[in-house]
Amino acid sequence: MKVPNSKFCVLLLFLCVAIVQNSNSQDFTHSRTQNLIPNPSFENVNASIKRLDMEMQNFGIIKDWKPAINTPDVYHPALDNIRFIHRSPNFLKQFGQQTPKTGEGKVGMYIAGGAYKEGITAQLKNPLKAGRYYYFHMYVSLGEGISNSCTSSIGSYFSARNPKFTITSKYPLHISSTKMVCDTKQWVKVCGVYKARGTEKYISLGYFGDSPRGKSVKGGGFDTAYYFVDDVLLMEMRDPKNLVADQVCNMALKFSPVEFLIGESEAYKEIQKILDSYIQYVKIFKVNKVKIIGHADDAGSAFENEIMSSMRAINVKNYFIEQGIDESLIEIEAVGDTEPIVTKDSDLDPDSNNRVEIKIE
Repeated sequence: MKVPNSKFCVLLLFLCVAIVQNSNSQDFTHSRTQNLIPNPSFENVNASIKRLDMEMQNFGIIKDWKPAINTPDVYHPALDNIRFIHRSPNFLKQFGQQTPKTGEGKVGMYIAGGAYKEGITAQLKNPLKAGRYYYFHMYVSLGEGISNSCTSSIGSYFSARNPKFTITSKYPLHISSTKMVCDTKQWVKVCGVYKARGTEKYISLGYFGDSPRGKSVKGGGFDTAYYFVDDVLLMEMRDPKNLVADQVCNMALKFSPVEFLIGESEAYKEIQKILDSYIQYVKIFKVNKVKIIGHADDAGSAFENEIMSSMRAINVKNYFIEQGIDESLIEIEAVGDTEPIVTKDSDLDPDSNNRVEIKIE
């Protein structure tokens, strides 16, 4: 029998530690990170609705949301299944052709004062907690087909009861855009941080005053602006750490895998710089779990590759802990070379298989 050398023993020890730590990290007591907005991308519809009076009053098809005032519009493939008593085939086409930010659904509404303002309302999944901070964003795009103006007066309003807005309402937005949203091609993030009073159960999107701040895009004074809305997010924050809203809004909420050099597993400075973005996110938002998944290429044997992927995951975990992340939040997994993102037939750099993926829930 061949006796393993000391280097091999060290690698085997790393693998054993990984397995033990992974098995002890299944019990999580922290609140699960969640979007408090129901149906945030307007994908879910009320399947029971078979007929509506007219196409310009189609909002009843969207699940969890209701018009806050007047007749906001729904854009969704399921509308083709509705039998409208009065149908205008080109009604929705006049507003613009923007593709939804994600999925298949989006909402459209007028931002205006007086009789023409529109908005939508939903009950939050859970009431907001007194004194807690909440991160909010939604994506909007100006409808080029019918808008005469653009505005910064679009955002969110929080309330304890289902609000009753009227054409004379003058409710100030709690979060609104920090700039004029005049882009008719791209989706623009409207974002902010809200400190809760502790009675809020509803969120309304739109504008609910009488004098929106805006400018004309076709000459003359401000008239009306029509906006598409998609991908709404409301998340409780753990600790803002004195960050201003702009800093939080500019944080990356989607992350790419962390790539390692061939044969490397240490979290050196370049790796740490990438990990710091994840760490900032975990510190600011309430999260339930941080899953660190180590990967390797197929340069060695399957066993050696599993050890390398384990070492990468362990070193990343250790850096998270050094930076103040609670160890009980962290779960690690080593998958070796079993989940490559670059195959032999691909033109991509095979080094990309040497990576760590971090999934935050």
